[in-house]
Amino acid sequence: MTRIVSITAVVLALTLPSAGSAQPVSANFLYKLSSTTGVIPFHGLSVVFDSYHDETLVVGEGRVRLFNRTGMEVYAFGDDAALGSIVAAAPVEDGDFILLSYFDTGPALVRANFRGELKERIEPSGLPPEVPLPFLPNGLGYAQGRIYLADLGGMRVVILGMDGKFQAFHDLAVVCGVADKRADNGLKGFRVAPNGDVLFTIQALFKAYVLAPDGTLRAFGVRGSAPGKFNIISGIARDERGYYYVSDILKSAVLVFDKDFRWVKEFGYRGPKPGNIVAPVDIAAGDGKVFVSQFARKGVSVFEVKVLDAP
Repeated sequence: MTRIVSITAVVLALTLPSAGSAQPVSANFLYKLSSTTGVIPFHGLSVVFDSYHDETLVVGEGRVRLFNRTGMEVYAFGDDAALGSIVAAAPVEDGDFILLSYFDTGPALVRANFRGELKERIEPSGLPPEVPLPFLPNGLGYAQGRIYLADLGGMRVVILGMDGKFQAFHDLAVVCGVADKRADNGLKGFRVAPNGDVLFTIQALFKAYVLAPDGTLRAFGVRGSAPGKFNIISGIARDERGYYYVSDILKSAVLVFDKDFRWVKEFGYRGPKPGNIVAPVDIAAGDGKVFVSQFARKGVSVFEVKVLDAP
């Protein structure tokens, strides 16, 4: 297998929302993720949509909790010495999960079945000198038979095959032109789309980014408090229709952009109504829904997003 080494030269297109009218969308609150005892007051945990099985994962505090399409908890696993302390999870096509876990010896990749039972450890191999060691990832993604490990603070992503063999390395501080200020930036949001696009946000730059598998990097976002502009951004996701969703902690809102990065809508905001949100930190999207994980023990709110006919 040909190994793809770090992409250090890419086309960097810092893109503002393009001119023209984006097709409008509506966002309607549906429910919060719950158990049989009521809404679960999650506090700033990671949320993942499993498009293969139409389930939602909430990951944090060493555990994975699974919810069905109506938002009810159906299973949970963790607190298992064989799995370690789980910090991130990614579903794969056959129902298994790839887990990024920490043990006394450090981080490890674990493959578990749908019951959360250990199947194997995946040992990374063949890492080139460009990857600084020790590599301590805290972000995880999966797409098309590839595992994406991210050191969010270090702004580095390593891509492995399912056998653990090295395939590619991206130094995102280099491709974003901030290698000399790596420690001042870091990645806030991180998500891998089904086609292998790497989506991420850099809070200090007020930008959201899309890194394509061929190394092309696009960015969008304008700093400001007006609608459609970024303040303190966090999570990022893209749905099956190509719409992008970016959570803004300070605005307590979710910003929606179309596939051409044109701003479409904001929704959420602080308030007492069920559809209001507080300090959204992570976000996932799929099957016409957006899943918003919040701070302040406000749990995960689920919204239905519909594309409307243009006026």
